[in-house]
Amino acid sequence: MTLYLLFLLIAVLLFSLWTLNRSWQQVIADAENLAVNLSVSQTRQAEDTFLQTEITLRMIKNAIPEGDTAKVNAAQLNPILAEMQSRLPQLYGLFVYDAQGNWVANSAQSKPVNINNADREYFRYHRENPRDSIHIGHVIRSRNSGDLVIPVSLRLNDAAGGFSGVVLATIGVDYFRHFYSFFELGKRDLLALILDDGTALYVRPWSESFVNRNIANSPLFTTQLTQASRGKGTWRSELDGIPRIFGYARSDRYSLIVAAGFDRPALWKRWLNNSLPDLALNGALLLIIVLMSLMVLRQVKTNVRNQIELTDLRDELTLINQTLQAMALLDGLTGLANRRQFDLFLAQSLKRSALTGKPVSLIMIDIDYFKPYNDTYGHVAGDRCLLQVGAVLKTLSHRKTDLVARYGGEEFAIVLPDTESQDSLHLAWRAVNAVLDAAIPHQSSALAMKKVTISAGCYGLQGRDEEQDALKIKEGADAALYQAKRDGRNRAVISAGDDI
Repeated sequence: MTLYLLFLLIAVLLFSLWTLNRSWQQVIADAENLAVNLSVSQTRQAEDTFLQTEITLRMIKNAIPEGDTAKVNAAQLNPILAEMQSRLPQLYGLFVYDAQGNWVANSAQSKPVNINNADREYFRYHRENPRDSIHIGHVIRSRNSGDLVIPVSLRLNDAAGGFSGVVLATIGVDYFRHFYSFFELGKRDLLALILDDGTALYVRPWSESFVNRNIANSPLFTTQLTQASRGKGTWRSELDGIPRIFGYARSDRYSLIVAAGFDRPALWKRWLNNSLPDLALNGALLLIIVLMSLMVLRQVKTNVRNQIELTDLRDELTLINQTLQAMALLDGLTGLANRRQFDLFLAQSLKRSALTGKPVSLIMIDIDYFKPYNDTYGHVAGDRCLLQVGAVLKTLSHRKTDLVARYGGEEFAIVLPDTESQDSLHLAWRAVNAVLDAAIPHQSSALAMKKVTISAGCYGLQGRDEEQDALKIKEGADAALYQAKRDGRNRAVISAGDDI
């Protein structure tokens, strides 16, 4: 009877939980699909908005004789710009600047006095980049009205191909605020237009503090967009810390991303309110079963107590096992990653490199004249030296995605995913200088400063998902390390056969 009642109780409870969980999962799936559809539709709307703006800019560019802003007749061009602006609701203003950043023409049909835009980011961008493509910049404040606008610009070239100025269109942030206000969203639901460098152009719910906020550290950029140009997921917003169910889409034409997020706690609250009748019915049924079961459960009390003790013991054993597994990946002396963790991390980084096309760089490091150091100061001091050098390498300013490991003996290694070899060379030199600055005495060193120094070799490789990738990058970094030693030690060298 006890087993039967217990089985009945568990069966009803599990069925109720399964039903409720399925209902909640369906709510999440519907929210994810809605978020994806909303982000895709708004990405297309943004593409249309910026495509219309680009077409307008190219029409203005074609209207300038030979791309020479000196030949522009402002009296004729200003009314044309004003008419073009009136045709597109998103346009806040249209402007033409010469190569010095001076205003040549604008849709306001008036020329400001003593205003020069050569200091603007978009102007510097076109002056330094000869590309014939539009540039969408960060949100700026208009010097005419003080309103927030998004600059969209196009480079002007003279007959010789040199820089002769900029054609600029500004899109009012209020345009997106007005457009996004048509959607029925909750108070804490989110709809954001973002540049692909992580800079927010407009975010609903609106807050001026969100403008130009960089969210490149959000899971949207660190995980989701590295896997697909559109998708869905749940994470805590980098803007306000609220957990949301997100959908996102990247524009195929412009450097734009749209993300839509629904407030997960609010969805949970609405689902819970709608599920109250089911919860009440299930609760009543469970109460009846519990009352019936109480008469017989005393008989199994001892067994339950024993089961709890076994569960606690299992949890303790699990915790001990997890601790041992973690210790197996750490070097016992320095506390850095050991050779096993290094090999696993390097293999994973190279596989990810094969998928993303971004290179992996490896720095191999060796303490100079370490054997004479041990002979002079003893092995205990040698261990202390290894601990100090490891601490210096660990405290270097690097990304959370990097790995510092003790490779073996007096050798260390740093794995740098998504890093060009030249950037790894900069970090290697910082490591060389940091160890030298630690001023660990080494009277047996053949170098004049009589301090502990290191040599470092760098090598970069784009993964090809081949078994030989790990061997190749280690051989390249090791060859560079020995070149650094041949060149006099206390230095960092990049491999001459770098594969990037």
